[in-house]
Amino acid sequence: HDTHRKRPGGSLRTATVSSSRPHAVYVSLQARKDTPPGGSRPTRSARVRISHSRKKTVSTKLLEAQALGSMATTAPKTADYTPSRRSLELCPRSYDLVERAELDTLCVQLEGMPTVSIDQNPGIGIPGAVYDCALALASFAVDEIVVPKREGDPAAARAVRILELGTGSGACGALVANACVARGVPASLLLTDRNPKSVDLARRNASALQIPSGNVQIDVARFAFGDDASANLPADFATPDVVVVSDVLYSRESAVPLARTLRQLLRHDASGAGESVLASPADRRQPACYLAWRPRSGDPGKTTAVKAFMVECGACGLSVHEASRSPGRTVSTVRVWEKGAGNRGWSQTYDPAAAARDGLKILKIEA
Repeated sequence: HDTHRKRPGGSLRTATVSSSRPHAVYVSLQARKDTPPGGSRPTRSARVRISHSRKKTVSTKLLEAQALGSMATTAPKTADYTPSRRSLELCPRSYDLVERAELDTLCVQLEGMPTVSIDQNPGIGIPGAVYDCALALASFAVDEIVVPKREGDPAAARAVRILELGTGSGACGALVANACVARGVPASLLLTDRNPKSVDLARRNASALQIPSGNVQIDVARFAFGDDASANLPADFATPDVVVVSDVLYSRESAVPLARTLRQLLRHDASGAGESVLASPADRRQPACYLAWRPRSGDPGKTTAVKAFMVECGACGLSVHEASRSPGRTVSTVRVWEKGAGNRGWSQTYDPAAAARDGLKILKIEA
């Protein structure tokens, strides 16, 4: 038996998890509204079968997310029933301030930028939500990378090529693209992930930007760490100017392939074909990767993973150090809130500078 919880607004949900076979878990849920004066109490139920491997440990949170998502999808669209989810933590709130996986859509606004809507899908697991590292990385990119180029600068002749690896929901890439449009910075972005469902979610969020045809383009594609970049990415993105990666280091199994992929992406030939067009003179001729990472006290595997990543980067001829911000430049904060909830919904102002003091780091990797 999972939980009973009374929610504001009167809905009561029960969720019962049971297993009758080695490879399946059955989740039965029931939601109902409080009885209106003189009326009946509407009830909606769902029973979902979720298959899994006998060799895997199944997260009860993921099971619940999938079942609740199915229930919301099949619920009747009537005036007296509104599907809703109870609090669902894919990542501990003590660790991640903005993770609210139970909310269907978040509105995210970088300081001074237009608002971006990001759909979430906790049914696909960790990649289906928005996290602190994605916002911290977007803030850094907008403050330090996608700044308007100086008039007469030869680097302004073409768009900056930005490749995101492990995009998840696409939040970071969407925010960066949105800032490029707002600032008139020519850019071409490709968001990638190995998970086809993440690719679908990121593509939906990228499409929702409704970027006018012009100097900014954004696309989404499937790509996994360790894949051959020249064979699996468009030619322009096999030699990107910037690679961004948000909080993907959880195990050695992913850390080593990521380092090898970055070696291929960042070590351009001497012909100048991969010359960077970043606005910063210090970065002008050097493509770079910016990786957001934060240790977690309850997960020592993250620390082991980043150490393995740094060792492999060294073996690949890549340097890794903490990225620095421009002196005197203000760090852009990020406001996040539940879409359509008005003043009664959840909201949070996220400060990347405070997160950095608490241990969140932006690592710079270059050849």
